[in-house]
Amino acid sequence: VLLLPPARVTGPGARERAAALAHLRAAGAAIVHDPDPWIEALLLVALFGPPRGPRVAMIADDTSLVAVATAAAAAEAAQLGERAHELMADPDAPTDVVLHDAALAPPASIGPDRSRPLAVPVFARAELADDRPALHGVRAALGAALAVGRAMERITAGLGPAPSARPRDLTVDAARVERQLARIGSWDRRVGDHECKVLLAAYGVPVIRQALATTPSAATRIAKKVGFPVELKPYGNEVATERAGCPIARAITTASEVRRGMATVLTAAPPAAVSAAAPSGGDGAVIVRETPPSGRPAHARFERVAGLGWIVVLEVPGAAEVLAAPCPLRPLDATGLAAMGAATRLGDAAPDHAALAAL
Repeated sequence: VLLLPPARVTGPGARERAAALAHLRAAGAAIVHDPDPWIEALLLVALFGPPRGPRVAMIADDTSLVAVATAAAAAEAAQLGERAHELMADPDAPTDVVLHDAALAPPASIGPDRSRPLAVPVFARAELADDRPALHGVRAALGAALAVGRAMERITAGLGPAPSARPRDLTVDAARVERQLARIGSWDRRVGDHECKVLLAAYGVPVIRQALATTPSAATRIAKKVGFPVELKPYGNEVATERAGCPIARAITTASEVRRGMATVLTAAPPAAVSAAAPSGGDGAVIVRETPPSGRPAHARFERVAGLGWIVVLEVPGAAEVLAAPCPLRPLDATGLAAMGAATRLGDAAPDHAALAAL
């Protein structure tokens, strides 16, 4: 059970921190960022044993201090976009650990049996406690139960990355994958936008329609086939990513705009980056793609970190930190990344966490 201060780093340091945390979690560590939940997590494991998972319920009288503190914690979690804790009175509800007001007797159906939820008494404040084994402070107890429960859930699912064997539930176009890998050649360089989409499509991932064009007439034909409006961007493995300033011509609706857009993006891109991808004598190639649907941006990439190996990194605007997990991903890690990295904005529909996890 590790106490680690909240992230205060950006850039490469944030990525390395995320990678280290990912491997610690994959090894079964319970990571806590605040001293109070950390102490209660130690006591939870020592006094009661770890819960089998992170699903937490609270049992308390409606007017008790424990109930008031639980409601306040739930409201704060909802404000931060985190999963709110429910104030539950049904001991038979699906859960892993029941935190109950120490003033109440534990529910008769709950006990230390690993097949049943773990019952843990909680005092609202330390100064109200007596000599009985219990956790002190509702927020600290909730944080402890969640942290230790997540670690136990990960331990049960298996330690370390997933086995590298091809998952049976994916329909993979193996021939297409092999052809694309042969074209890519060396993995020592960055794989470009178009090659990535071809690989994703071969693994059954829905991608927007796009194609490469080396002449304005070819770009126009592709645009008509894809369907206006379209977008254009330079093609090449050395072209900057869109986040790093890759020039893009958007909302193109006519053939004349296609020609102007192609000239604009090729002029704006570094000549060496586009000429390397162009045929002999050409000025460069462009990607012509359908306009992506509206939605919230999420950026995922695979990186090799020295001493740790391959990780997947997920960055979502608004997330408190860079999120990572060791590759290949276990389903539990994918679900965790999706849940942590896609908090709902005020007024927006809830993100499709399941779809992001599947991707």
